[in-house]
Amino acid sequence: MERYRSGCNGTDSKSVWEFSPTWVRIPLSPPFDLYEKNMIEISVILPVYNRSKFLKRVLLSLEKQTYQRFELIIVDDGSTDGSYRVSREFCSRNKNWKLFHLKHVGASRARSYAIEKSCGKYLSFVDSDDFVEPDFLEILHKNIKNSQISMCNYDTCFGNSRIHVWNPWFHRAGTFSRNEILNSLILDISIKSFLWNKLFEKRLFDNITIPDMCFEDKFVCLQVFSKIKKCTITKKVLYHYNKNVSSLTWEMNENTLNDYIKFSEFLRDFFVSKNEYNIFKTRHKMFCIHVFSIIFKVLFHEYIFKTFNIKMFFKKLIKNFKRIISSLLVTKKN
Repeated sequence: MERYRSGCNGTDSKSVWEFSPTWVRIPLSPPFDLYEKNMIEISVILPVYNRSKFLKRVLLSLEKQTYQRFELIIVDDGSTDGSYRVSREFCSRNKNWKLFHLKHVGASRARSYAIEKSCGKYLSFVDSDDFVEPDFLEILHKNIKNSQISMCNYDTCFGNSRIHVWNPWFHRAGTFSRNEILNSLILDISIKSFLWNKLFEKRLFDNITIPDMCFEDKFVCLQVFSKIKKCTITKKVLYHYNKNVSSLTWEMNENTLNDYIKFSEFLRDFFVSKNEYNIFKTRHKMFCIHVFSIIFKVLFHEYIFKTFNIKMFFKKLIKNFKRIISSLLVTKKN
């Protein structure tokens, strides 16, 4: 493990950050007087890797923000398709936009590096193939005054298509307590474990551990949301999520399934360590059922379209089912 302390030190935009650990520590927040000095309230973090096709769209949407007291930190993660050139062009005309270039280290490590370089009191994360409404930051900033996290609704688009699918399952609007939000977050239906579509107090990320694996947002959000007292939600659609068929979130195979099961185990251990498992036990069991249903679908798809091996299908299914049951039984002993 490594631990990093954040600051607002300038760094050459072509500097390279090397990573050796598989787990990355989020930096500690800088002192508040830095925010006053720089007049930066929000740090928007944008990791980029080979997204030149959509990059101009998201950068234009951030240029049009009605709230101006923000900095944009773009971390180019070793792009080879011209994304760095596009980012540099936009940064040259926006004084509070910063660009850093890394070797290809992955989105979670790129975000950790950006947090280290950030100066804002609040953090917002945007993915490079998505885009936001002009009042995205303004409304989230207004709503966070009496909370530690604010979030907005989002819709789903497909590439450059004008078709947008509204999210009907999104959580109702209002201000909610920590446990109310965690109960929804665990099920991952009305509140998704994404870092985007949210505004966070930066201090929530102090000493947070980010695993270098699939679904790292789930691990991070659970730790971050457990620190809050309140969260404010608006049902207004301010974020547009691009469902890219080549994106990792569309790929569910045995390797990604393994990380999904690891999260169910992490979820159990996390609440046991805080002596709160009895509060969230029902939600954890429901999540395990959800995980098993995904396992069944993925393995069934593999059997139908790839292997046609029914014996292997049931062998893998039973193996993963035992892992889920084991997760629940271990918790019972605690």
